[in-house]
Amino acid sequence: MEYARLARTYQRLEETSARLKLIEELAGLFRDTPKALLRKVVYLCQGKIAPDFAGVEIGLAEKLAARAVAEAAAVAEEKVQSALRRRGDLGSVAEELLAERGARRSHLTVEEVFSHLEAIAQAAGKGAQTQKITALAELLRRATPLEARYLVRTVTGKLRLGVGDASILDALAEVYAGGRANRVPLERAYNICSDLGLVAETLARGGISAVERMEVRPGNPVRPMLAQRLGTAEEILAKLGGRCAVEYKYDGERVQAHRLDGRILLFSRRLENITEQFPDAVELLQTGLRPKRAILEAEIVAVDPDTGELRPFQELMQRRRKYGIEEAAQRIPVGLFCFDLLYGEEGDLTRRPYLERRRALERAIKPSERLQLATWKLVASAEELEAFFEQAIADGCEGVLCKSVAEDAAYQAGARGWLWIKHKREYRTELQDTLDLVVVGAFYGRGRRRGTYGALLVAAYDPEADRFPTFCKVGSGFSDEDLVELPRRLRPYEVSRRPARVDSRMEPDVWFEPAVVLEVVGAEITLSPVHTVAWGRAREGAGLALRFPRFTGRYRDDKRPEDATTVDEIWEMYRRARGRAVRVAESEG
Repeated sequence: MEYARLARTYQRLEETSARLKLIEELAGLFRDTPKALLRKVVYLCQGKIAPDFAGVEIGLAEKLAARAVAEAAAVAEEKVQSALRRRGDLGSVAEELLAERGARRSHLTVEEVFSHLEAIAQAAGKGAQTQKITALAELLRRATPLEARYLVRTVTGKLRLGVGDASILDALAEVYAGGRANRVPLERAYNICSDLGLVAETLARGGISAVERMEVRPGNPVRPMLAQRLGTAEEILAKLGGRCAVEYKYDGERVQAHRLDGRILLFSRRLENITEQFPDAVELLQTGLRPKRAILEAEIVAVDPDTGELRPFQELMQRRRKYGIEEAAQRIPVGLFCFDLLYGEEGDLTRRPYLERRRALERAIKPSERLQLATWKLVASAEELEAFFEQAIADGCEGVLCKSVAEDAAYQAGARGWLWIKHKREYRTELQDTLDLVVVGAFYGRGRRRGTYGALLVAAYDPEADRFPTFCKVGSGFSDEDLVELPRRLRPYEVSRRPARVDSRMEPDVWFEPAVVLEVVGAEITLSPVHTVAWGRAREGAGLALRFPRFTGRYRDDKRPEDATTVDEIWEMYRRARGRAVRVAESEG
């Protein structure tokens, strides 16, 4: 299959802002793709050559890629850098410079491109930089200008097609499952294996029935189940049938631990392999996890080495580093609080109810001082739940997680349903609610902020539509360091037009692909004629917006954009706040 077929699709994807058109283009590409190549084509559409958890990064820095472009185009490196300063996109620079050399017909195949990208990713040790530059330059010399644009963007991690995983699943369902209405089995399969290429290959070779037979397996991280939020014990119990399990919600980082072939692997909630960063946690699990093959979920928490008390999340984040790991482990040791078992001696447990999984977890763990089960209790009254909540706060936790004990309360991988409900102290007053919002645009600053961004346009996530509707502009809460840091963080995601998955009635100075998640706090949720969250739900021609938003200082690097606060969550917060206001007005009347 010619790589030119992908490049033409990429170009059309880049030029459209309509999601249905994106799906149509992807479906056309997948129809034309031989089944044996579908896995690789899906990875390439994601801008990668392997699933995220594999830790395989093409990882060619822009400066090195620029040298490869200069070599392929037979021009001085300064000419490439000059064009880059003018255009701001090395892919477009490569296209422009190669076009100057005259028309050419490409003979690049997908297999050849994939092989070269693997060679670039695997190059290591002495001479690795030269190998990477040579491999890319060889590809570019054989590429058409259009192919060069996307080859360069792929190797530098800036493909920026505006295509989400949900759109790829829709396109696969359109081609191999009889239509988008049959996407649900594909979505579940992706959520339990986190490998879109594997799902595509399984579907193409074995049909929808083969996908439905896919099970959880150690080594492939499961996309985490997410929780809704409610503000009172009464609301939570009513939602969960009058009885629920309540667990401590620790102020740490959620991790998924896998045991297979004698190894322990740790994955973050973004499915990044963080095993090397927590050697002490690995050691705890090597001795304290009984099954030879297992997948468990836990909260990893910083522990005071002198008192054994739990330390805040900000201290734990000092452990996320590439260097000085052993010194950091001694200075900031960690503990693990295990709260779910997804795979054990019984095999795949994700279809089992919560109480059954909890009993399996208790059998799987040999507790020690720093490896423990999450504290929990079954409650059937608001008073019991509140008392447990207050004890959790007193013990240094950020709140509790309430879980359904119904017989059908399976583990819903990758879903945010009403089987789990968060209850944190800040949810008890509207003024203190925190939200995780995605940066989709920026406005240039004035005065003291001239030369950087003065405010950010942020959005929530709508999983039903796979869209990011805007919710507010955030200009408060940024330190001087943040104002310097923001352009560096956001520049890799800058695009020239509104991304296809962003739903906005505002026009910022700069657009960004949804990627960076910030924690934001505000005064209240109000109606808005400008912002598009829950558009038309409360009133025709209006959405919801956050009044007086402020950045808390916390970057949610542990969250993907799809893990951001959802439209339904915001709608529920608005609805509850309006209900309280009506009750207060009635009581005062």
